[in-house]
Amino acid sequence: MSRRSWLAAICLVGALCAPAHAGERVMAEFFDASEGRNQRTPEVLPHVPLKAIVAEFLDPLDVGLGKSLSYLVWRETLTAISDQAGAGVILAEAPPGERLVDMLERDYHLAAERIARHQHGRMALWGAVEPEGDALIIEPYLSIQDVKGDSALRLALEGKVVTGPRRSAQAERQPLISAAIRRNRFNFAPVSRTRSELFERPIVITSRVAVRGAPQADAAVLEQVPAGRVLHAVDMQDAWFEVELPDGRHGFVHAGTFGNLQLPPRQVIADLGQVNLRGGPGTDHPVVAKRDLKGAFRVLDMRYREGKGLWYRIDTGAGDTWVAGWLVRPRFSLPVVHFLAGLYRYYGNRPQDGITAFEDFIRAAGDAEDHIVLATGYQLLGACRLLSNPKARRGYDDFTQALRHTPYDPDAYLLRSVAALGNRQAGKALDDLDRALQLDASYPPARELAATLAAVAGQGGVTPLAVATGLMNATRATTRLVEKYGIQVDTPSRPGGRRYR
Repeated sequence: MSRRSWLAAICLVGALCAPAHAGERVMAEFFDASEGRNQRTPEVLPHVPLKAIVAEFLDPLDVGLGKSLSYLVWRETLTAISDQAGAGVILAEAPPGERLVDMLERDYHLAAERIARHQHGRMALWGAVEPEGDALIIEPYLSIQDVKGDSALRLALEGKVVTGPRRSAQAERQPLISAAIRRNRFNFAPVSRTRSELFERPIVITSRVAVRGAPQADAAVLEQVPAGRVLHAVDMQDAWFEVELPDGRHGFVHAGTFGNLQLPPRQVIADLGQVNLRGGPGTDHPVVAKRDLKGAFRVLDMRYREGKGLWYRIDTGAGDTWVAGWLVRPRFSLPVVHFLAGLYRYYGNRPQDGITAFEDFIRAAGDAEDHIVLATGYQLLGACRLLSNPKARRGYDDFTQALRHTPYDPDAYLLRSVAALGNRQAGKALDDLDRALQLDASYPPARELAATLAAVAGQGGVTPLAVATGLMNATRATTRLVEKYGIQVDTPSRPGGRRYR
């Protein structure tokens, strides 16, 4: 007997999965052989497939904030993706004794992207920081590196037909319906933070660490702190956390001691009723209070226990208690950390975690964020929702939110069109495609998508992709659309591959 079955699902192009996450540092060399000088920095984390580069932030006044911010973002990103296999974060900093601003005679973003390419990093994050009164003004930037000309931020629908005898069945792919999130450079809105909002936080010691009397590697050791202790950081100087010891003395711990310390978020947020708060990190500790958790809470400690998960010790205003990590959301210092974490989840094929990260980015960024960046955040959020559940209505609504921020963008309509097809709403999909073509009738991606939809609708019979998208009932509408814009379509009855003009 022959067997015929089908699959039509939202799929992510470029998903990755491999062994554990890691952190590493490299000295930044902002040149390459094309400039007459050889690149000397070797690739680090070569076996980690999904990597981002955090480059030292520009510090025009040369007060050490650029190094501090880069270490902080590096550390927070490591915390944000600590449970993701195959993910690594690399910090690129200026060599000792050199000022980054003196090294950069040309565009900084090109230098940061060059380092990312050399390290085979998928993402590059950098920025600039300046003091302004009692606050620090931070301008983050992020770029996504193309791989073979594709950033792999793509929403796609694909169908398969399985034919032939059960033992020798063959899968025949149907046409791919897709739209790309084409932006690969993001200028985030400036963020104002005080030093305490950035640097005052707990540091969890995971392996013996030396606290030194000055922010120097050869400074006298004030105390050797064993694993399991928590130090309270009050500030940063360059790459060093300034910490307050229990006896009131201040010392310094280098932020780059990867494996020796963990950096919890400064706060967690929650909107929950009647949560069990415990006397220690785990359900094997007694419940010491049961209360509503609504708002932001200062983190005092963070622990992961095998079989018990991640736990935070928080200040609830009525004593220190522990709450399960899955009940609360971390709030990192800058919205860009949430965005970067979301990209890790997206590329790492962890859409449910991506939903959380992009929701946190949108919540932290607010309406002050750059409208293009915010629109992309909603698009990535919608893509993650549809990856988790192709029929999710909220995923379509996220693309609608993106359009409210960039109604002039034909790609935003193309993405919502594919999302509508994932919800089997062919009429809405064709309306969005028509709007994209109204904005730019010659735009190749819009014309190609129109040709693809017409080809799927016009194949005749009940094909898997036509059924899954609702296009089987939209043959006349797709025909009118391609005729309206003079788009030529090849169907199976006219072999030779799809063409559009």
